[in-house]
Amino acid sequence: MFDLTQMHSVGRGMEFIGTANNVEDVNAVMAGQGFSKRRISNNRAHEWRIAEAGRLLADVIEGRTDPFLFKEALFPQHEWAVAGLREQYPRLFAGGNYIGLRETMSYSDYSALTVDIIDRLLYGYYTAAPTQTMVLVKKRPLRDFRLVARYGMDGAVAPFTRMPGDTTITPHGAGEPPTERSMQQAAREVTGSTQRVTYQPQLYQGMMSVNWRALVNDDLGIFNDATQRLAISGNRTISQFITSLYIATGGANTTLYNSTFKNLCTTTYGASSNNPPLSFQGLLDAMTVLAKQMDLDGQPIQFDGTIYLWHGPALKTTAMSLSKAIQADISVGGGTTNTAGFPSQRLRIDNWPMQGVVPVEDKWIPIVCTTSGIKDTIWGLTYDPNVQARPSLEYGYLNGFETPQLYQELPNTMRVGGGTVPEMGNFYTMNQNYKGILVLGGTQIDGRSTVVSTGAGS
Repeated sequence: MFDLTQMHSVGRGMEFIGTANNVEDVNAVMAGQGFSKRRISNNRAHEWRIAEAGRLLADVIEGRTDPFLFKEALFPQHEWAVAGLREQYPRLFAGGNYIGLRETMSYSDYSALTVDIIDRLLYGYYTAAPTQTMVLVKKRPLRDFRLVARYGMDGAVAPFTRMPGDTTITPHGAGEPPTERSMQQAAREVTGSTQRVTYQPQLYQGMMSVNWRALVNDDLGIFNDATQRLAISGNRTISQFITSLYIATGGANTTLYNSTFKNLCTTTYGASSNNPPLSFQGLLDAMTVLAKQMDLDGQPIQFDGTIYLWHGPALKTTAMSLSKAIQADISVGGGTTNTAGFPSQRLRIDNWPMQGVVPVEDKWIPIVCTTSGIKDTIWGLTYDPNVQARPSLEYGYLNGFETPQLYQELPNTMRVGGGTVPEMGNFYTMNQNYKGILVLGGTQIDGRSTVVSTGAGS
């Protein structure tokens, strides 16, 4: 250790180096700063630095040198102070141009010099949930913003009537059609001769602006995905709109699921229990309700194509388990139950209830439906609307706007005598402006090809 035994008593400035009150304490301070001769005995330049550092410390203790310079020698912050140290204690910097009293530049020295964090990283945005519910609607391209009307005709499909003898036939006038059967418009909204289903496409848009100053400061690329975020926002608009066609705040959309269409999974319409939870037995009940559907003349109708099992995220694991199961236990329809409520007769079958059934997870159900409990248990079946003569739902979009269309405001800032400067954006605000546009609409058409269960069991 550098010998300071020739130093006089502690003078002014000693308070700067903390609790050092004697030569031994000073030696300890220097040892803490890494001035061990044992480690640098083979480097004369370092020995000179140690000697010069001791002289500086002695001058500070005796009051001949301002303690501020000792602080600057340890942690240099001011160029003028470093210049003074170089002039008064030249050997302090022997062996190199670096400054400070430490033997080597450690990570703490480097942090003190740079003051800021060097390793910075911007993580990207979450993976957005895809729109999986598009399979539940009939997609229709639209020409403009005008009202869309959808018509359907019912009647004239009842079985033929056996005709009695010719003598009992009531003749009708020339050119007058028989009155045995007739057709009428089928609709959901109104009654009378103007029955029809209507909707009108609406304009949806989202905008964002980024100021030029923010772009200049953005060394992490924060605004590089601005347009991608607009696209995500547009796709979420589509997803939430489709969900709102068959889900409402209180559960199922009553315009689509009601007693008129007889598509509620209850005992009234053929289920073995009211609103069964999602299970093999619940699937059988829902399929029974669909199988018993009839037209307005009371005649049976047939649905073809894929059956989509739609559900919220809370039922994802249940739907996956149903689809992957090899065998299932179901109760025998019409069987008796024991005192605990379990069927006394059960069958073990191959997993045929899920054959031709495709699970569709709708992550927007708990967003649209805000009723506690139901938002996590509601589920239903829907036949592929693109195969049915009368789909359950229709989704319309303006031609060219099937997906979100993104736009940017044309920059109008230019240098005097020069060209346009795109990064400056708008001349007055210096903002770069972006927008996304969608034009869409939709409605409920006919609910006979779909069925719903709240899953509440009552």
